[in-house]
Amino acid sequence: MRHWKKILVFIAVTSLVSCKKYFDINADPASPQNADLASILPPVLANSVFHLAVEGLNASNLTQNFTGATGNAGQDIHSGNPGGASATSFWRTFYTTQGVNINLILDKGLKEENWDYVGIAYAMRAWGFQQLTDYFGDVPFYDAWQPNKASFRYDPQELVYNGIDSLCRSALFYLSRTDGKVSTSTLSRADFVYKGDRAKWIKFVYGLLARRYNRLTNKSNYVSDGYADSVIKFVGLSFETMADNFQVAYPSTKNDDTNPFGPARSNFNTLKQSRFITQLLDGTIFVSTPANPTAPSIPSNRDPRLRGLLALSADTVSTTASMPVANGGYRFNVLTQTGGGDFESIAAIAPNATFPIGNPAYRRRVSTVYADSLPANTGSALFVKSGRYVFQNTAPGTLMAHHELQFILAEAWLRKGNKQLAQAAYERGVDGHFDFVNFYSNLAGNTLPITIAQRNLYKSTPAFKTSANFNALTLTDIMLQKYIGDWAWNPYESWSDVRRYHYFDLDAETGDQIYKTFMVPFYSTNNLGPKPVYRFLPTFNSEFDWNEQEIRRIGGFNTDYHTYEMWFSQP
Repeated sequence: MRHWKKILVFIAVTSLVSCKKYFDINADPASPQNADLASILPPVLANSVFHLAVEGLNASNLTQNFTGATGNAGQDIHSGNPGGASATSFWRTFYTTQGVNINLILDKGLKEENWDYVGIAYAMRAWGFQQLTDYFGDVPFYDAWQPNKASFRYDPQELVYNGIDSLCRSALFYLSRTDGKVSTSTLSRADFVYKGDRAKWIKFVYGLLARRYNRLTNKSNYVSDGYADSVIKFVGLSFETMADNFQVAYPSTKNDDTNPFGPARSNFNTLKQSRFITQLLDGTIFVSTPANPTAPSIPSNRDPRLRGLLALSADTVSTTASMPVANGGYRFNVLTQTGGGDFESIAAIAPNATFPIGNPAYRRRVSTVYADSLPANTGSALFVKSGRYVFQNTAPGTLMAHHELQFILAEAWLRKGNKQLAQAAYERGVDGHFDFVNFYSNLAGNTLPITIAQRNLYKSTPAFKTSANFNALTLTDIMLQKYIGDWAWNPYESWSDVRRYHYFDLDAETGDQIYKTFMVPFYSTNNLGPKPVYRFLPTFNSEFDWNEQEIRRIGGFNTDYHTYEMWFSQP
């Protein structure tokens, strides 16, 4: 039955692009009469990383990658987005800007036998649907882009997941074709990710399939029906090294071609590094107990990635609520009952109504994510080489990475009961992320790369499980290292992980939370109880006008709709 369902979904998806009437680029005399595929694909690719930055920051607050510096900046208290008034830009992007461009590529590419472009279009549509449904839940799938419709049915997430599988299979089929007008040189004109290398696009699609099947770990048949085996197979067919990473380049000559994670775009200027990520890296969490989540960090346990990922405050010694133990100056924004807040800023301003740089509170402020000891961004007019880690104007934005897939593989092997193979993948994931951090540190030029000696020293601490002791590897070990590896650049994968483990699930082997010490001290009254966010409402700009009946049917007008659990995270 499952296979027949996939076939039916494949037919339905194919019909979305086979209809000739829903779309006529010659209908408007002011529009281009015969758009070039090489001019349509680049915006599709650019929109992907842009979306991760401007929309993913909501998920980043929910998982406490960051906390807000101005009260509830984002989703610190899990308030959702009542009425769909915020956190909805990707809905519009997916169905309009990016969606229409992909329709153009499919329509023109299928007619003119540009199978390589068609394959990429299917791949990006599969990626988009995965992001969309994991963010919003039920979404229009069958009805998407159908002509002459005033409203669109929202399909359940299980069906959308089957459709994502079919879209990936279509992408693989077309990317494997060598006939027609397939041409590396022609494709490379538009493909600024892989420069026309279809083999790398195929690896990316297998990575999408690995992510998709990894979402199903809570299903009772995850192992028995071969989902874990599928994850293992797809990771094996996906990225082999960091050279395969899906990255979008940003020359940073003007606003539109500047990395959306960088300081010039100002998307992260009100977000500060959280307690959770800071104490994962400074050694505190890995040596703490549930009864004492702020146990002093041990210098020898500190992760050398700390300096590559996080920003350093000017005052490196004064302990405060934002640095309870001396860890070298890596402070964090304190999450309180009213959400985040820049408390050192308040302390500095209150007595004098000024903000002098020499004020001790100024020096204790949690820095922005862009640079050490920098309490404000560098300004939207400066498109220069500046920033740190992924928060650089000119650095490439990453959509999928080799180290991420290795952590997915480690989890699959652990669930199958093979800790030795899980350990090997876990270690490749950690090593891969060290290389990832060094890649961005070298680009920034303001952070020393991590040496082999420093890496080996870290592997001798309690924060890392060695291959000599692979039987001690736990789910907590894998998921905490994956959280570090996904921090900031991969918000949807990280949020999906946290939701799979319902934020606070316990590790059966340790009895402790999988995400050790993770807590939400206060929930919004919108939650109608201590319930975390699992989804967002679609945009009010269209859906609340055209699809009110569908939103009502799925419960979207209920105050706590955002706390309704996703299908993928349910048993």
